[in-house]
Amino acid sequence: MEALQDLDVSRHLETLYQIYEDIDREYQSAAEFYQFSCEGCEENCCSTVFYHHTLIEYFAVLDGFDELPEDIKQEALDKARDYIKELNKYRGKEEQLKIFCPLNFDGLCKIYKHRPLICRIHGLPGYFKHPTKGIQQFSGCKRFEKLKNQSRERLIDRTMFYTKIATLESQLRRDMNYVIRFQKTIAEMINDRILL
Repeated sequence: MEALQDLDVSRHLETLYQIYEDIDREYQSAAEFYQFSCEGCEENCCSTVFYHHTLIEYFAVLDGFDELPEDIKQEALDKARDYIKELNKYRGKEEQLKIFCPLNFDGLCKIYKHRPLICRIHGLPGYFKHPTKGIQQFSGCKRFEKLKNQSRERLIDRTMFYTKIATLESQLRRDMNYVIRFQKTIAEMINDRILL
């Protein structure tokens, strides 16, 4: 990742942020339909280990991180290092680890408008039309399942969002000539920032 600081990804990020706006509108519409809110949730999804698999979202996280005040950046980096140390003890059994994302401060995401797709769409039931595996369904989060008791009248179709981000990812990878598999937590992403 050494040469990434010289790469201009702003055009790709502009497109990603437009996709994010579409995702947010769809999520908000579904949340209103279910009258669902994360407010008062005791199971914070920011304490779940999520791996992210796209370079374009990696750059979006770093874009948001770069906008933070220096003291918040330093604190987030310190938290990221602690997160990674703990994560390394649970590789392969991440579902057993409950640790807050280093960008979560007092229950709020410090890069909220730059957060990745899974952070935007997690919580409400949905589906994805996979080109080879068929339709994959996603349940809501624990809070949704408890409050709505298996309600499934409105499923968010993730297909268009995944497809648009996958297309954008392919374009970025072609521009970069980057073929390596990507898989990182947000902690690992922002920890890279000190190397770039």
